[in-house]
Amino acid sequence: MFMDPISLLLIALFVAFAIAGPWLALRGMRKLADPVSVYLPVLVAVIVLIITCGLSVSGMLSGAGVLAGTLTVFSIMFLLVTLAVVTPYCWFKKPGIQGDNWLSLSLLAFIGNFMTYFTILDGVRPDRPLPFFGSRFPGSGNLIDLIVSGSGFGEIVYTVHSPVYIVFMMASLWLDVLFISAVYFGLLSVLPVPTELPKK
Repeated sequence: MFMDPISLLLIALFVAFAIAGPWLALRGMRKLADPVSVYLPVLVAVIVLIITCGLSVSGMLSGAGVLAGTLTVFSIMFLLVTLAVVTPYCWFKKPGIQGDNWLSLSLLAFIGNFMTYFTILDGVRPDRPLPFFGSRFPGSGNLIDLIVSGSGFGEIVYTVHSPVYIVFMMASLWLDVLFISAVYFGLLSVLPVPTELPKK
């Protein structure tokens, strides 16, 4: 049984962003500033969310074909996951460590990209309202649900193809992966820097 082309392309995107995404993002941002300030990946993430909002408001995301729309949405979300992994890495990286911890970056990118599938594959149909953010993101999703319900804009936000919902969903993904990555790199930062053994 063969997989359809969209599934194969999504798997290829998943692998590419998980293996090389954080490393390429760091290399690119080091062209702008070295060492990379923690504010740079945050700024890029905000710009990505603004562009996503513009694409959604213009109708390009919902109006695109299945292949183009699916690949665009997943690419944006994988990019946000990459930026969420890189941000705390830039904050907690110890000066004594040479090079990048590629394995840690890829592991966190893999976890974040895996979470991305749960944000999309939630049984949403075009003929029914979107679910609450908390059903997808236990941390930031509950916070955004609380804000939306308190503001009284729930009907506007939780509607099918709502630009606000799409941006909030992606922002929630970014925040949750950012939290997981910050905890991971924060714990690594308190460990002693490994020293080389003396040569015999």
